[in-house]
Amino acid sequence: MIGQMKVLLRVKDLKQDQAFRELQRRRAAVREAEEETRQAEAAVAESQRTMETREDAIFADILGRVVDLAEIDATHGRVVALVREHTVLTDTRERAVHVEARLRDEAETQSGVYQAAVKVRDKYTILTDDLVQARDAERAMAEEIEIEDMFSRPRKPVS
Repeated sequence: MIGQMKVLLRVKDLKQDQAFRELQRRRAAVREAEEETRQAEAAVAESQRTMETREDAIFADILGRVVDLAEIDATHGRVVALVREHTVLTDTRERAVHVEARLRDEAETQSGVYQAAVKVRDKYTILTDDLVQARDAERAMAEEIEIEDMFSRPRKPVS
């Protein structure tokens, strides 16, 4: 029975190790997602900070001179493209925040799985240790009884 418990304990150790590796992998994914979110937020902040200057630069080409409708449409198209670029950056940031939150939840869930695996392994460790101690106590008791029997029997006189 002790052999079977040791095999089960080894299986539980392997499951705990597997859960720990998965937890580490998920935590690394969270760290990567945090970095992506920081980069996306920095890109949005930079875009927002320079938006007015870039718009002014686009309009500076046509300010103070007579232009035709085609040039006005082209300028408007450039401004729309600028706003679209900013919107893409904002969407990228929102996706990064969403992915980070999802990965964080998955890591939390995996942390619970790991804690459960640790509890199960600890339970099997305690059971196995108790069985080994009980077996060792039985063996020690059997040895004591055998020694007592050897010395408690009357000896035959040597002739």
